[in-house]
Amino acid sequence: MSLPLISHDLGVIADMADRVAVMYGGRVVEVGAVATVLDAPAHPYTRGLLAALPDLDGPRTRLMAIPGAVPAPDALPPGCFARRCAHVDGVCETAPPPLRALPDAPARHAACALIEALWHGKNSLKTASQTLERTSA
Repeated sequence: MSLPLISHDLGVIADMADRVAVMYGGRVVEVGAVATVLDAPAHPYTRGLLAALPDLDGPRTRLMAIPGAVPAPDALPPGCFARRCAHVDGVCETAPPPLRALPDAPARHAACALIEALWHGKNSLKTASQTLERTSA
């Protein structure tokens, strides 16, 4: 038996679900077991969401925000998360990439044209401030 649970509260998802599908702009961008997705996010949007959460055990610090704004549902760009992503490449702005199994993690899927490079660390994550500089330029 299954029950879909839709929430913006990742704590609720972590407590209540076994699997999670992270969505951006009405499209699924990452799917997998809750523990693995929350412990090692693969898609840049999932990483941004988790980076925006406060650290409950550490000192109070300024939260990292995903730069830019979510596009209106009737004005979604032809690509993916590209307008708000630090790793955007030309291919990212043409069409949404399909969900693909992650290298070395076939039970995990992400919709990112650059997922192999991101997953293996060949294209290290840029900081939120670098992303903000790129998106506001």
